[in-house]
Amino acid sequence: MVVKIGQATKDAMKLISAERCEKCKVRPKHQNKKWCKYCIGIYYTKKKMTFEKTDRCSIVLAEPLYANASLNDLEPKLRNKLLGRKPDQDLYLFGLPGRGKTHIMAALIRHYTGEGYVCMRICFDEFCCQLRSTMSPASKITEWDMTKPLKEVDMLFIDDLALKSQETDFAYLTLFLILNKRQERLLPTFISCNKDLERLRQSFDERIISRLSRALIIELKGEDKRKLAEKEQPDGK
Repeated sequence: MVVKIGQATKDAMKLISAERCEKCKVRPKHQNKKWCKYCIGIYYTKKKMTFEKTDRCSIVLAEPLYANASLNDLEPKLRNKLLGRKPDQDLYLFGLPGRGKTHIMAALIRHYTGEGYVCMRICFDEFCCQLRSTMSPASKITEWDMTKPLKEVDMLFIDDLALKSQETDFAYLTLFLILNKRQERLLPTFISCNKDLERLRQSFDERIISRLSRALIIELKGEDKRKLAEKEQPDGK
């Protein structure tokens, strides 16, 4: 029996057998180039970036409070660990409140925006709220409309995962679909949470925990930086 192979299948087979990109080392090289099409696009976007553009993106995504956050604020050991993450690897930051998770996420947003990547940032509680709003008959935005850009953006940052102790299965399923599709596309997701994966497992879909276990996992310890900042403020200020 002769099996005919379609053009789409042939193209997919070429990609699978192609040499890896010399930049990211995970995607196939683009035609006769040394880099993949994705990395080439990031390179040209970076060339167009200016300090002003990076600044504006940081203010919009990280909000004014964290807009000036920089990786240079961090201890060298932690900074090197963050930058040593594999290009397609997720990041899972966890620790008690006030340990600097949001500051680090904002610093990463500034860094990667300057490097030419398109970033998006969402708070998990706000994500759940927006998701519930799509169920309203009056909503003009569907679940697909809301989640599509989250699946496609270069870098997705999710702050305060599981801030609430309980959410609907629908929210967990949607989060799983986003995370799963991003991993299939080799697009990293950066997540901050107060809980480690074992505690998160008590209320979250096991499939989400399984996928997050592949991430670069970093625990943030030390004292509450917000309380320390308050103590350092002069009296009456």
